[in-house]
Formats: sequence, C-alpha cells, structure tokens
Amino acid sequence: MQSKQIVSVTVALFVVTVLSMAVGLLVSIEPSMAQTQDTQDQQFAVRGADTCLVCHNNPTVTSVLTTKHGNSSIPGSPFATHDCESCHGASPNHVSALQSPTVVFGAGGGLFASSSVEAQNQACLSCHQTEDRVLWAASVHESADLACVSCHTIHPGPNATGSLLPDIDTCMSCHLEKRSQLNRRSHHPLKEGLMTCADCHNPHGSNAESLLAKSTVNETCTTCHTEKRGPFLWEHQPVSEDCTTCHNPHGTTQASMLSVRPPFLCQGCHSEAYHPSTVYSGDDIPVVGAAQQLLGSACTNCHTEVHGSNHPSGSRLTR
Repeated sequence: MQSKQIVSVTVALFVVTVLSMAVGLLVSIEPSMAQTQDTQDQQFAVRGADTCLVCHNNPTVTSVLTTKHGNSSIPGSPFATHDCESCHGASPNHVSALQSPTVVFGAGGGLFASSSVEAQNQACLSCHQTEDRVLWAASVHESADLACVSCHTIHPGPNATGSLLPDIDTCMSCHLEKRSQLNRRSHHPLKEGLMTCADCHNPHGSNAESLLAKSTVNETCTTCHTEKRGPFLWEHQPVSEDCTTCHNPHGTTQASMLSVRPPFLCQGCHSEAYHPSTVYSGDDIPVVGAAQQLLGSACTNCHTEVHGSNHPSGSRLTR
C-alpha cells in the first residue's frame, strides 16, 4: 500500500515538473515571437501608401488604385496588407536614404536598376500560385526568362480601364507569324474582340503541346465547336486524330480556316481508281475519266458530313 502511494506522488511530481517547463518555454518564446513581429512591422512604412505618395503622387503610380491590386477592401490584395510594399518589399532605406527598393519591376532604364527576373516573378508568385499558374516553373515562357510584367501591366495608364490582363497585341508582339495569320480573311474572331489567345492557350504553362489550355488539340477545339465532338457512328480518321490536319486555327486564305483549298486538301489522302481524284497527270494533261465533281467544285458537294456521320447509310460521310 505504501509503495503505491510513493508511485502516485512520484508521477504527480513529474507531471508538475513537465507543465512548469512547458509554461516557462511558452513564456520565453512569446516575447521572442512578438519581438520578431515588431521588427518586421518596423521595416514597413508606418503610413503605408501615403508615405510612398509623398514622392510618387503621379498618374502612372496612382493608376494602380483603379485595379484589384489597389483595392484594400479585397481580402488578400496588396493594399489590404502592406500597400505598395506588398509587391515592392519592405524598403526603409528607400524612404530614409533614397536607396533602391527591395524589388524594382520593369526592364530597367529608371533611376534604380531592375531586380532580377526571378525576384520580380517571386513577388508576383507569392500570391499567384494557384489555378492556371501552377505549371509556370519550367514552362516555355519562364524558360525564356520572361517576367510577369513583360505581359501584365500592374500600373495601367491613366486612361486604362484598370484591367491587368494582357490583350492579343501583347502576345503578337512576339508571335509575329500568328499576327500575320490573324490578318487573313478566314480567322478566329480575336481582332474583333470576341475571344483572346488565352481561350485556347495557357501562357503560364501547360502539359500539352503549344501551351494548349486543354490536354489535346481536339479537346481544345471542341470546347467551342461541340457539334464536331462526336462520338460518331462513321468517323473521319483525321478529324478524330487532330483538327489541325485540315485546319489552321490562326487563320488562312481559305474558307473555314482550311489549310489547303478543296479538292486538293482531300487529295492529300484520297486517290482511288473507281472515283479518280487526281485531276491532272504529271504532264498537266487532264486524266481520262477524272471525276467530274472535282473539276471546278469540291468533294464536300457530296461528302457533306466530313466531320463524322451518325446516319445508317453514312459510311461515305454523304449524309
């Protein structure tokens, strides 16, 4: 009986000792954490953006107030935390001694040298690491050493609407071949403002070729062209494989953005003896018995369902 009492007293003393140590540890850590927080807060301007605007009160800077970044009522926005310094970093020496801010955006040419592209992008990615930006690392544009501000305007012009999203001219400033194709008579309505490059491509990175927003070309195309999706009873093999076998999505001189004018497009695959599709021989002499339908017209006059048919008698895609 006496031994049990001794054990109970020993356990009680051990518990009291452990609790005392834990309380002491918390008491020692709490002032340290508070001191660290105070030190961090001291790095930021006490009056926030008002401190910056003493010198930077001009439309080029204040235009950010028209954007989501400059709206302090939006949780998580830069101006809901440390205002300008949320992006440019705590820069006490910039205020006191006119030294460079921690992060300087742009390509240089100003009073202070631009920060490295990595530092600029890290400032953006500290918030923007979700949704369509998760594949930015090692993407084509990241590998080309592009900064976020190469495409996005954080401080829009005084007359801008406040949107931070790039327009097609931003993409076309580098992709000159696509700009030329979009000026052809048959093109997607990008110039008309009815869609953007980002409707088909993810400029921040993609697992698919050509930074496609979807996994494949066909999945990307049929997002809008649902009537071509199928499945069909009678399938046209090149259609089910890749829409770009016949179409150039950036624009062509042919109807429906076809890469080649029919019947020559069809002749790239179809040439059969019982229905000759070769109009001329190698000597530019008309072939005897050439299909009359191909002389001055096109295959789709008869084969209207080239994307696929569900008709019981549509094996030749004629109905």
